[in-house]
Amino acid sequence: MWAYRLPEPRTLQRVNVPDNTAPLIAGQIRLSFRAAGLCGSDMPRFKGSGNRCGDDGYGLAPVHELVGEVIESASPDIGTGQRVVGTLGRGAGLAEIVVTSASMFIPVREDFDDVTAVVAQPLATVLRACAKFPEVKGARAAVIGVGPCGLAFCQILKHRGVAHLSAIDPVERAATAKSFGADQFFHMSSMQWLEVLDDGARPDLVVEAVGHQQLTVRDAVSSAAKHGFVYGFGEPDDRDYNIPYEELYLKDLTLASGRTIERWPEVLRTGLDYLAEHRADFAGYVSHIVPLADAQRAYRLYAEPQPGRLKIVLVP
Repeated sequence: MWAYRLPEPRTLQRVNVPDNTAPLIAGQIRLSFRAAGLCGSDMPRFKGSGNRCGDDGYGLAPVHELVGEVIESASPDIGTGQRVVGTLGRGAGLAEIVVTSASMFIPVREDFDDVTAVVAQPLATVLRACAKFPEVKGARAAVIGVGPCGLAFCQILKHRGVAHLSAIDPVERAATAKSFGADQFFHMSSMQWLEVLDDGARPDLVVEAVGHQQLTVRDAVSSAAKHGFVYGFGEPDDRDYNIPYEELYLKDLTLASGRTIERWPEVLRTGLDYLAEHRADFAGYVSHIVPLADAQRAYRLYAEPQPGRLKIVLVP
């Protein structure tokens, strides 16, 4: 079967690997590839960050947002022939056939094509994060980082009645951010935004949707109004973060984070249902549909934030 490996950072190579013919254990499914979405959490591995090159390079090209067809099932919940969407989890790779847990996938609605269905996975994780938020109706909110997940936060917060929503990003995405609900876009870094932020305009809720770094989390804490709520979204690249604890204390802030570690079917169904209800709002969420033959271009494009590049989906 085909697979894509990383012989070195930022370089994909299509290879043939032996088929995984091992018998499934209870609760597993065998999937054939139909579509995959690229995500910011895939990029550190693609770039070689934090990974030591072994005899086989850096392993398979990282990917976890997947729509596949079930070609074999050992699960009572998902049957052979079904089209499913879900997550492959950490360490997964881009390959023609994968064996994974059925507990991290759900069937796809018939009225969704493969590319649309992929969006349900990242959207589901954003909705799970939003479930931790306090009441936001009438509040001021800000989203730092308006890539695909940041845009999903914008849409959800505006739909829930945020009175004023600011979006901050050094990449020019003013029109896109406003189409997803932002009232004001700041084309600058979060540190620069802090320098122009008036005390009366401090947000009650701040979402740090950049991930992978400490500085934007610090800026999110510093920007929040007294008694505010700050949420850090996205995988950390460092084990320890330097947090302005005194500021958290003096302003009586709440800082939260976390990832989806259980109840994936419930989380995914919430994402799929929300996408069905707000399909028009997410019509422009996928900016690039790229054939597998151009996987190298897709990964390199996703690795560098830039205007016009949102979610990228790989297809056969």
